[in-house]
Amino acid sequence: MSKKQTENVFFCSAASRYFKEDIHGTAANYNGFILLEHFDPFPEKINAAHFDQQFIASLQDLAKRKKAKLLLIRNRSSNTRTCHLLYVDCLRQRYLRLSANTADVAAIRLEHYMEHPGTIWESDPFFVVCTNGKKDKCCAKFGFPVFKFIENHESRVAVFESTHVGGDRFAANVVCMPVGIYYGRVMVEDVDPILEATSRRQIYYPNYRGSCTRSFFHQSIECLLRERLNDFSLGFAMSIESVAEEANRFRVIASTVNTSFQLTIRKETIPYPYLLTCKASKTGTITKYLPEAIEKI
Repeated sequence: MSKKQTENVFFCSAASRYFKEDIHGTAANYNGFILLEHFDPFPEKINAAHFDQQFIASLQDLAKRKKAKLLLIRNRSSNTRTCHLLYVDCLRQRYLRLSANTADVAAIRLEHYMEHPGTIWESDPFFVVCTNGKKDKCCAKFGFPVFKFIENHESRVAVFESTHVGGDRFAANVVCMPVGIYYGRVMVEDVDPILEATSRRQIYYPNYRGSCTRSFFHQSIECLLRERLNDFSLGFAMSIESVAEEANRFRVIASTVNTSFQLTIRKETIPYPYLLTCKASKTGTITKYLPEAIEKI
């Protein structure tokens, strides 16, 4: 087979698995999500969606101010007549849901409902699966089968396919809302344990990337403490009491509900031998926070 023929078979997600890259501590960092229902196939970029451009721009501005991520979503219930617009507040672990005729959805002032004291907030879990192959082919190849499996699951849990949530090379990426828990490298066989863990207010650690409301640094410490304490509860409470930085090392005092720890963490930039995304033109680096010591105090 010629080089030209083999160039098209690269999948960044498969390369990340082969590299044995640790997915823990890699969740994209957001405080919430704005979810806009979009019946048609997803465009590569959200501003190419079939909505009024000023409306899209206003949602993007709101997302930026709230440190949120704007996503297009759809599932088998989506249609051309009605459109749902949701705001997911991951900090408070709740969401609001609005609906309108598709032609009228641009008239919704989402921020008004976010701040109104009479707004009804929901907290039942649902899932978002990135399937946008126009952003990265791995999202479609690995994400779509997972989305359809959840959509047809006997649990009847709510699920949407979506545009890009972050982390092409960790596809399939699944986000548990409204807590903002990211799962990566999800295969169909991982769905049952993820749903079971969610029903028990737990996380499924083998596919756990992290919580979107924490930085990469804080996620890495969280994962270390979860492993040390064997605690995989959804409401894992952790606080960073102090951080002392020297060169590329951090000395951290972190506390959980009943225990405090002193950790030494090394920040390391690692050359990555493969393309980070399917559309990348050159290789890059990845940053990891690696443990050197952890002691109970």
